Amino acid sequence: MRLLCTALPLATLAALVAPPLFAQGTPPGQTLVLTGVTVVDVREGRLVPNQIVAVKGNRIDAVTATRASSIPRGARVIDARGRYLIPGLWDMHVHSAAAAAREFPIYLALGVTGVRNMHTTADTALALVRGLKRQLATGALLGPRFLANGPIVDGPVPAQRGSVAVGAAAAARNAVDSLVAGGADFIKVYIRLPREAYFGVAAQAKRRRVPFVGHVPISVRAEEAADAGQRSIEHTHELDWSCSTQGDSIRTAFLADPAPTRETYQHARAGLTATWSGEQCAAAIAAMKRNGTWFVPTLVVGWAPLRADSVSADSAAIGVVPGATVEWWRTENDQMPSEVRRVAEAELRSGIALVGLLHEAGVPLLAGSDTGNPFVVPGFSLHTELELLVHAGLSPLAAIQTATVNPARFLEATDSMGTVEEGKLADLVLLDGDPLADIRNTAKIRAVITNGRYLDRAALDSLLTNARRAADLPPATKP
Repeated sequence: MRLLCTALPLATLAALVAPPLFAQGTPPGQTLVLTGVTVVDVREGRLVPNQIVAVKGNRIDAVTATRASSIPRGARVIDARGRYLIPGLWDMHVHSAAAAAREFPIYLALGVTGVRNMHTTADTALALVRGLKRQLATGALLGPRFLANGPIVDGPVPAQRGSVAVGAAAAARNAVDSLVAGGADFIKVYIRLPREAYFGVAAQAKRRRVPFVGHVPISVRAEEAADAGQRSIEHTHELDWSCSTQGDSIRTAFLADPAPTRETYQHARAGLTATWSGEQCAAAIAAMKRNGTWFVPTLVVGWAPLRADSVSADSAAIGVVPGATVEWWRTENDQMPSEVRRVAEAELRSGIALVGLLHEAGVPLLAGSDTGNPFVVPGFSLHTELELLVHAGLSPLAAIQTATVNPARFLEATDSMGTVEEGKLADLVLLDGDPLADIRNTAKIRAVITNGRYLDRAALDSLLTNARRAADLPPATKP
């Protein structure tokens, strides 16, 4: 079903992109009750202790003080004293559609009850996306709420396999129409898109009332992208062109190259990092604030390869990744030229500084991991991203908001998700520690409620065990 491209409100979307209740296995009519739980108010940053939270169907039926509540007869009662309840987390930048059978359950095991898939390299990306939505809707696949664009829109010589290649405004408009007709929830633009084509996408997306998001093409300034209505910008390094004191001259020289290579692109990036200035970012940040442009830092995608030993030491995380993939990651990492690594370290430092500037300026942020890249692991890396956001200057509350209430705001679905309140969709995470005191407590998961279905610690461990088994299968038999 094509949702974001119709007149349906986005709030309706949130209720339709996840498996229906019967598919999730919750007995019709049964109420699930958590007693004595501390509800984390992620909007105001308050802890509300000793609450009863009742879930009926796939909605939160009531949130009340224990002393004022009665438990319905026949309800399934969970003693949640000493534990903390937060909304389900969203990872707003993943590449998991092609590996959904293995990765989607992992997300749930880590409390990620919603994902925004940002590109699939398969030539049949939209068909794959439609198929996954059908599987989720029928219960054939257990997974998070799922939004996807299908393929990205890039220039005549795309940077990524499976992209829609366009060179002029007319072709860009046709691409938008085709993707909307194919069921894309949004349009994603990429770095090689020519200026004319980019503004063609922007105009047609506005005309078709579909969000367009993604990278900022090299041919376009971040300020122009914000003014053109780009709904979200992904990755901190996308603002390096605007944050460099030599950004315009480096851009001009790069675009003048008739046959740019990976090496020339890397040389440009080295120049940008060498001339990066927080003060220079001011114009781009102001434009984003003025236009309500969202930003998805994905700090972890830069951090993970540079801290590969730390990721590899986490046996729970690395164990769910196919062995052949891990070996490929390690080989690529070992062969990373020293200059590339130096630039990557500089980009990580400037990216962390940029997040602090954006947050201080009031630019709205969304949590995203960019799963699908080396040493970035489904679910696990979102929690690392939250830690990195705190390292960048966000409070634990603000970091949690990037994965809960902020995605709800971005999707215009605050009436259905993002907080623990009566009437909201029952996507919840029960924690063993207070996440407002320590962001690392978001990973101390006791149970997950996904679309009304309660998955206790044993069920979550089973999902991870199955993922580890799937990762160990020979390549020819992997799901």
